[in-house]
Amino acid sequence: MPIPPASESADDRTALEPIRVLRPRNTDALAQLLDDIRQDEHYRGHTTEAAPVPQTSPEGETEELPPAPGRRTEQLPAIRPRLGPGQRRAAVVIAVAAAAVVGFGCSLLIPGPTKATTPAAPSPSASTTPTSAAPTSAAPSAVGTPGILANPGFESGGISPWNCAGNPGSIVSSPVHSGAKALKGTASSSDTAQCDQTVAVRPNTTYSLSGWVRGSYVYLGVSGGTSTWTTSPSGYSRLTVSFTTGPTQTSATVYVHGWYAQGNYYADDLTLGVSGGGGAT
Repeated sequence: MPIPPASESADDRTALEPIRVLRPRNTDALAQLLDDIRQDEHYRGHTTEAAPVPQTSPEGETEELPPAPGRRTEQLPAIRPRLGPGQRRAAVVIAVAAAAVVGFGCSLLIPGPTKATTPAAPSPSASTTPTSAAPTSAAPSAVGTPGILANPGFESGGISPWNCAGNPGSIVSSPVHSGAKALKGTASSSDTAQCDQTVAVRPNTTYSLSGWVRGSYVYLGVSGGTSTWTTSPSGYSRLTVSFTTGPTQTSATVYVHGWYAQGNYYADDLTLGVSGGGGAT
């Protein structure tokens, strides 16, 4: 059996070099493909167009390129120029001034609040006429109006609103002039047994006061003014007295009374009215 050579011994065999194999390319197939494309009907229908040459404008200005045929064009956003610090400050000042001008114009258009004015009193003149008519001589028409006596026939059964000072009066059922009640007063040696009532009156107006009385020396009149009297112990007798109010007078006190130590007297159906206009009972 042969012994293999030692590893340290040199190899005398010739080294093999790699062999490069060149394969021929089929260039005829590529040429055939190009010929087929040229002969194709769709390919022959296309036309060749030259791309437009951009024109440069003087001073560095730019122009938009014409749109490519058959394609949708989109407008690019405008490029905003950048402002320097000085230009920004100027723009802010201009904006503030414009806002002030607009606000001032709006304040001129919007009406301001109006102040209520108090109308001046008209100055007196010869042509000025009073708005209310002067008091006439028409007779009053309701209780509480000037010239109307309350409880004139004492039919309420009480003295009020008559005021009988001194020797208080009373209401009796007999003797009466009309109705069911009458006033009775008793005069003493120190008191005339006066009964009175204060009523509203009109200034500068003439009134007529009347009433039916019975007794010795019975008086009918107005305080501070005129009065009249009669003596009629056996039956009722009528008394009438007229008086005129002052320029500012708005009330009057009418009364009826007897005489000192003359005993009882009676009064009924007392009336007060504007002279010539009658009165209410």
